[in-house]
Amino acid sequence: MMLRRLAPLVLVALLALAPAAVAAKKKTVKLAPKGATTLALSDGAAAALQSLNISAAPLKPARAGAKGIAFPITAGRLDAKTYAGKIKHSGGLSLTRGATRVDLRNFTINVDGAPDLTARVGDARVSVLDLDLTDAKIAASGRKVTIAGVKATLTGDAADALNAAFGTTAFQKGLELGTATVSGRVAKRN
Repeated sequence: MMLRRLAPLVLVALLALAPAAVAAKKKTVKLAPKGATTLALSDGAAAALQSLNISAAPLKPARAGAKGIAFPITAGRLDAKTYAGKIKHSGGLSLTRGATRVDLRNFTINVDGAPDLTARVGDARVSVLDLDLTDAKIAASGRKVTIAGVKATLTGDAADALNAAFGTTAFQKGLELGTATVSGRVAKRN
């Protein structure tokens, strides 16, 4: 009889402890504020911007280089096995044509479901790019982590906003903008 009374209490105690045990096993990688995510524009995206007379320029501290535009990593926390998580950046990208300017700042890569890249546009955070990790290659050596071959395509909301800002219909959901490479440094593993 006593066993029947204790069984529900033991079950409740085990259920209460289960999430803590699962959380304790999950290891994370914290990224240091070093490294960058570099976006190499595809030839098609560069030609499309040029045909629309839209110039793309980095917003400091982002920099343009031979491999693309590099956006400095400010922080990140990733699952140690799957690399799912978030990576935050500083700087941004300015798209300009005549008096029209659209600034995309402080990118965040989200890999916790449908991978995407969000940006601060004015006072709002907007999903700008869908990220395809199908061909991504992950390499870790010492404290360095590199995720290369991430295909970046324009989201529908971003395409609509850019079309409205620049008075065009050229931007479409799924427009391939290029390939991203994350080169980060591990601060510590939990």
